[in-house]
Amino acid sequence: MAVVEASQPHRKRPRRRPGENRERLLEAGIREFSRLGYQGAGTASIAALAEVPQPHVYASFATKAELFLACVERGCAMAVDDPDEISEVTARLLLQAFAAAQLDELAPDLTEMLGLLAETLGERILAAALGRAAIAQLAPFALPSSVPPSGSE
Repeated sequence: MAVVEASQPHRKRPRRRPGENRERLLEAGIREFSRLGYQGAGTASIAALAEVPQPHVYASFATKAELFLACVERGCAMAVDDPDEISEVTARLLLQAFAAAQLDELAPDLTEMLGLLAETLGERILAAALGRAAIAQLAPFALPSSVPPSGSE
């Protein structure tokens, strides 16, 4: 006869403060969207990164697009708050937002949001931040510095 081990009681995590799940989702969304873009990031991975059950994503945001727009709005606010110190993650999120602005479902909101950001920061500051983000995005594909580009001698 097999002995059945008593299972340990399931430990519940402490209840979070109101709004804490939303905040965690925004922070995780900023990281995931900046890394993978709107189409590449998924709500399941964002929920996991935020340590929030996936149904809570849709309790806080009606759609993935709404979550993305909230993340971009937060990124714009961070950029405006300290334009001389735009973090790499924020810059990459903004670069992804410019790419996502080509999508019909996001174009109206992003065009307005990013236009206001460009007007507020100025072309030079925004271009510098987006340039840094583009270089960071391309880094995994860069050739080792000891290998000359093909065709050069």
